[in-house]
Amino acid sequence: MNKAFIFDMDGVLIDTEREWSVGEGGDIVNVFGKEIAKKLGDTVGATIRSEYERAVKFGYTVNYEEYKKRYNKEAEAIFIQAKITEGIDGLVKELLARNFKLGLVSSSPRKWINFLLPRLSFSDKLEQIISLNDRTDLKPKPEPDGYLEALKSLQADPGKSFILEDSNLGIQAAKASGAYVIGFRGNLVKGYVQKGADIYADFMADVTKLIMKKGDYA
Repeated sequence: MNKAFIFDMDGVLIDTEREWSVGEGGDIVNVFGKEIAKKLGDTVGATIRSEYERAVKFGYTVNYEEYKKRYNKEAEAIFIQAKITEGIDGLVKELLARNFKLGLVSSSPRKWINFLLPRLSFSDKLEQIISLNDRTDLKPKPEPDGYLEALKSLQADPGKSFILEDSNLGIQAAKASGAYVIGFRGNLVKGYVQKGADIYADFMADVTKLIMKKGDYA
């Protein structure tokens, strides 16, 4: 079987989580309004479908289609200005040299993933891309469905594969897939505390060193 390295997107490949949370609620306020955004609290790792369902319970009255239009408008601006995570190209170079199959599993809509792909030098190397928001047949994080689907599609052995995550929902999902989970802390929102990963990394260079050391572990 193959070995895979699967990326989360927001907060891993690109520094979007902090963009969403800049200021008092940041761009989330533009979508939900100040009161609902405050009640929602931590949305890191959640799909926009699950965020909407929670918001409705808190009294959000905007219909789903209008909500998506608002969210997509904010997201496009963020994905244009947010920084690609430093060191990601070096990591991918090392992964490809070691014959890893590359995948991406994100809670974001595929439309948002498509905002990012042209900015990545290795987008053509991503052999499996899953949007859990759009794949309604797969349960969202913290369920492992997306990662299990990616591993299966890449014909990868979980015991020889890695997943790079930042949110606790994502870490939980990744752990349940059986892969080795790296918690990436380089783009975390201030005050966010990760838990449950096998190891943690503050920089992509640290992830690259880990791959060089453990890239063939079983």
